[in-house]
Amino acid sequence: MNNDNILSDLVPIRSIHYKPRLWLLHFPFLTRTLFGFLLFLVLGAFPCEGKLVIDVENPNLAKMPISIQDFVADGASPLNGSDLAAILKNDLYVTGLFQIVEVHAPVTPNSTSEPDFEVWSRQRIQALILGNFHVRGDELVLEARLYDVPLRKLELGKRFTGQIGDHRRMIHRFGDLVMERLTSVPGCFSTRIAFVGDSQSREVYSMDFDGYGLKQMTRNGTINLSPEWSPDGRSIIFTSYLNKNPDLWLMDLTTQRLFPLSTRTGINASGRYSPDGSLIGLSMSFEGIPKIYIISTQGQIIKRLTAGRGNDISPTWSPDGSTIAYVSDQAGSPQIYTVPVSGGQSRRLTFQSNYNTDPDWSPRGDLLAFSARIDGRFQVCTIRTDGTDFRVLTDKGSNQDPAWSPDGRMMAFSSNRDGKTLIYIMDAKGQIQVPVSSLTGKGPAWSRTSQ
Repeated sequence: MNNDNILSDLVPIRSIHYKPRLWLLHFPFLTRTLFGFLLFLVLGAFPCEGKLVIDVENPNLAKMPISIQDFVADGASPLNGSDLAAILKNDLYVTGLFQIVEVHAPVTPNSTSEPDFEVWSRQRIQALILGNFHVRGDELVLEARLYDVPLRKLELGKRFTGQIGDHRRMIHRFGDLVMERLTSVPGCFSTRIAFVGDSQSREVYSMDFDGYGLKQMTRNGTINLSPEWSPDGRSIIFTSYLNKNPDLWLMDLTTQRLFPLSTRTGINASGRYSPDGSLIGLSMSFEGIPKIYIISTQGQIIKRLTAGRGNDISPTWSPDGSTIAYVSDQAGSPQIYTVPVSGGQSRRLTFQSNYNTDPDWSPRGDLLAFSARIDGRFQVCTIRTDGTDFRVLTDKGSNQDPAWSPDGRMMAFSSNRDGKTLIYIMDAKGQIQVPVSSLTGKGPAWSRTSQ
């Protein structure tokens, strides 16, 4: 469910045209030569090709040094500028693409003033974010600006208007825009993660990607499993024992009404929307052992996709909707297979562990994340869709249920590494792993749209 209406339209802040130092104007050739040489000395290995950009496809990519200064209040305010900056620092840090550099330097007092780029250049900063905010009653006006330090250029400036309680959403939205400007793919900081509480009733909850804004979504007092957001974010589907059978239900997030989708005898589990939201893949056992089926969003069976002797569960769609990966024990232990949605022969993908489960297909299409039992504990792993490049991303405690963020840069997963099972997030390489849920929980699902 998109809540953009709580914010005003994003208003671009005008570009600032900077003037070179006056003494350099008298020596244009010296200006070009000296400035280029100094940039080379100061920036070293930092690429400068006329645009501030992160090449996420580069396997040897170095983290971009960025400084995010405390936001400056234009008058008295109940909000703290350092707290606002901290939200954005955390957003960018967990992507694994940035080196957050703490620099205490003169802060630009307002949006029309020029930052002292020489100060930031000496600190080897490549990107700089400054911001101002103003509170009047319950209204908050927040401005944020991204600068390219080497080119001494304003890259992005936006103004947000809303209520004081919207401050986190405003900061997350600006972070999304920063990621889009630097990588050409919008960030996912305005999205939410649904999960199942790890208690006796197993209710479904949702939270902001960083753990704030916790909401209880179901209140049926029974076991609920495997939540999944619709692609438009307006509903969730999940398996529930509400009627004493593992049935597939839909909840309309606007009205909070529940609708049964599949109540066939036996299991109706792990429902997953196709990328366009027109179909649902799930595991059903009304004909015997569990098999993968495709149903309409009204619950009618379109086709049975798998056959054979194995128990087939946990479907996940490829981003183009052409293929489904799933778990089957047809070879004697749970392994991950793929099968064309149009029908055809299944293909085994995993061989590296004797127990592989919980597959989730990356939105980028190149990787599958899954849980593998390694040395007696489950770990989150990735593998390419051709079965190569198997990687283990976790090594502390038991880690399961990986779920990709919609931009493919991060994953949510459950881990008991600190003695209780919490929802964690990590970057796609597993270098940064942090807990985000305040409740114990399992089975995270990442929304595909801003909420």
